[in-house]
Amino acid sequence: MDISLSRDFDSFIKEQMATGLYDSVNDIVQEAMSLFRLRKSVSQDRIDSFNAELQKGLDDINNGNFSDGDEFFKDLIAKYE
Repeated sequence: MDISLSRDFDSFIKEQMATGLYDSVNDIVQEAMSLFRLRKSVSQDRIDSFNAELQKGLDDINNGNFSDGDEFFKDLIAKYE
């Protein structure tokens, strides 16, 4: 696979190679792609978690398990007055 990188990335890769932490450009690209994959999976996990919580709320509404917002705030204000 051939890839082209901007000068900024090219310079950054050269800097990383100079640290001695990487044996090759391929090692740097592999690590970058691993981190990219991890970021994407974490993002999807957050989306899935959000959707599950949203579904719980919708299920509660559909089952009649909810409070009237106006009444809730009236009761809350009365409690702390």
